[in-house]
Amino acid sequence: MSRKLTVISDIIIVVLVFFALILMMTAPSEDSLSAKGWTAFKYYTVQSNVFCALSSLVSLAYTLIKRNEAVPDALYVFNLTGTTVVTVTFLVVIGFLGPVYGYGFMYLRANLFFHLIVPLISMAKMLFIKPKRKYPLSVTLWGILPTFLYGAVYAIINAVSWTGKSNPETDIYGFLFWGWGIGAVFLVSICLLSWFVSVFFWGISRKIRKTR
Repeated sequence: MSRKLTVISDIIIVVLVFFALILMMTAPSEDSLSAKGWTAFKYYTVQSNVFCALSSLVSLAYTLIKRNEAVPDALYVFNLTGTTVVTVTFLVVIGFLGPVYGYGFMYLRANLFFHLIVPLISMAKMLFIKPKRKYPLSVTLWGILPTFLYGAVYAIINAVSWTGKSNPETDIYGFLFWGWGIGAVFLVSICLLSWFVSVFFWGISRKIRKTR
C-alpha cells in the first residue's frame, strides 16, 4: 500500500507543479511574489517546488522501473531535501509572508499550489517512504543546502546593488527592509528552520523503518 501511495503522491506533485508553473509564467500581469516568464524562477517558492517535483519524478521513475519498496540512499536524500524545501516555503508563508502580505493573497492562483497544496502532499508522502536503512543525523545537512545557496546568492545580489535601503527589485521578500542586521537574522533563521524541518522528517523516517 505504501508503494501505491508514494506513486500516487509523486504523480500528483509533478502534475500540480507543472500546472502551477505554467499558470504563473503565463499570467496576464505581475503581482508581488508572482512573475511572468522565466523570471518566476527568482523566487525560492518556485525553485523549491520545482526541486520537489524533480525529486518526485525521479522517485516515480525508480519505483515503476525497479518496483522496489525500499528507497536507496541517494533517492532518499533527494526526497528528504525536496520535502524539506517545500515545507520551508509552507512555514515561511504561514509565519512571515502571510501576516505581511495577507493570507488570501498568498494563496491566489499558482501560489495556492506552490504555498499550500504541493507542500502538504509532499509532507504526507514522507509518511509512506520506507528508507533502505537508518541514516545518520549528518544526512539532514543535505536539506539545508538549497536554502543556504539561495540565501547566499540573495545576499550577494542585494549587497552588490545596495544603496543604503532595500531595493524591491532584488530584495523580493523584503528581508532587508529593516537593514542588514534584521535581514541577516531572517536569512540565518530560515537556514536553521530548514535544518529543523530536515531533522524532523529524518526522525519520522527512522520511526517508519523501526515499525516495519
